[in-house]
Amino acid sequence: MNIIFIVALVLVVIAILLSVRIVSQTDAVVIERIGRYHRTMRSGLNFMIPLIDRAVQTTSSKDIILQLGKVDCISKDNAVVLADALIVIKVADPEKAIYGVENYERSTGMLAAAALRSKLGSLTLDEALTSRDQIKATVTESIRAELEDWGILLRNVEIQEISPSESMVLAMENQAAAERSRKAAVTKAEGEKTAISLQADAKRYSAAQEAQGRLEAATADAEAQVKLAEATAEAVNKVGAALKENPDAASYLLGEKFLENYARLAESSNAKIVALPADYMATVSTLLKGIIAK
Repeated sequence: MNIIFIVALVLVVIAILLSVRIVSQTDAVVIERIGRYHRTMRSGLNFMIPLIDRAVQTTSSKDIILQLGKVDCISKDNAVVLADALIVIKVADPEKAIYGVENYERSTGMLAAAALRSKLGSLTLDEALTSRDQIKATVTESIRAELEDWGILLRNVEIQEISPSESMVLAMENQAAAERSRKAAVTKAEGEKTAISLQADAKRYSAAQEAQGRLEAATADAEAQVKLAEATAEAVNKVGAALKENPDAASYLLGEKFLENYARLAESSNAKIVALPADYMATVSTLLKGIIAK
């Protein structure tokens, strides 16, 4: 009898221990009774029927932070974009979170990744890199209703990083290098064109200056010729007028010039012999008579 009593007492103690469940303040425990949802135990002291009630899963009332990791997306302009985001959720209804979806944390991450890919697919690479707030708002709106059906409250979505893939970065670097080379070639070509244009302008200016100089020289020469002709004509007119008054003056002038020219010839270092015309004395005599008569 004592042994039976002791065994019964032990079984009662074990049953009491199995029926008592202390739940933490931040936890909630979903209980099934005979395979069906029965209730959700909250913080404090709770009791279960041993072998009939079963704790299915414990959920936390704390905010849960899910990191998506690198999500690869194809942008509108066919660029590969890598995006990373943080999803902050809180289990508002443990029953829906447990029975509404398989592994609510993993499912939330997959849903957010799909919404992120969808939004980035509608943007170009440049728009994706500069539109974080817009992407955040779109992802939040896309998954909020679905998470509510799962008993999950969406607290926040934060876009950590949006960047092109390594292959896209390399392609962009090559494109930038090609663009720099193109600009350098254009700048060099423009410089050479400007230099050629300046040289052509300088040549045209020099030719114009030279032509202007020649024109001015020719004009001055022509003016000098005209003045010389006018002076000659005036001298001839004066000589003609003088000859009309004194015809013998012509013989005197010719004789004077004749004697001056022969004097220069005799003074020349190259003149060894000076030839005189046969009628030289008669000419001189005539000239002297003209001079004496005057």
